[in-house]
Amino acid sequence: MPKWWEKEPLRFECQPDCFKCCLKPGIIYFDSEDIRNAADYLGISPSELKKTFLTRDDGEWVLEVGGDGAPCSFLTDTGCGIHDGKPKQCQSYPFWRENMDSKSMWKLVGGFCPGIDTGPMIEIGTIKSFLQKFRH
Repeated sequence: MPKWWEKEPLRFECQPDCFKCCLKPGIIYFDSEDIRNAADYLGISPSELKKTFLTRDDGEWVLEVGGDGAPCSFLTDTGCGIHDGKPKQCQSYPFWRENMDSKSMWKLVGGFCPGIDTGPMIEIGTIKSFLQKFRH
């Protein structure tokens, strides 16, 4: 049975100067590829990236955001400081499983994220790709 988002077109486009997703409390998961990409982008070793920015949680490397009200450690005044090396989870926002469960959830997230329902139509294949890339 098709998902609701396979039956109707969705629009999304990140908005300039909007970093709300980088301020939202939560956990960002880094797999080994994400760690390598971010470390390479920053010009440091993967072990240095883990030691400086990440913690272990249930056997996974994570970055905790907003627990103490602080934004993502990689957020700068001009946006993501590791944009070209950011993890799959960040690349796929807002197309996360919990956001795609229902149309009402998508609309709720749209109240937070100004990019939802703006910009170009997002192809179903692109949405499926995001959902496959980030599996949490």
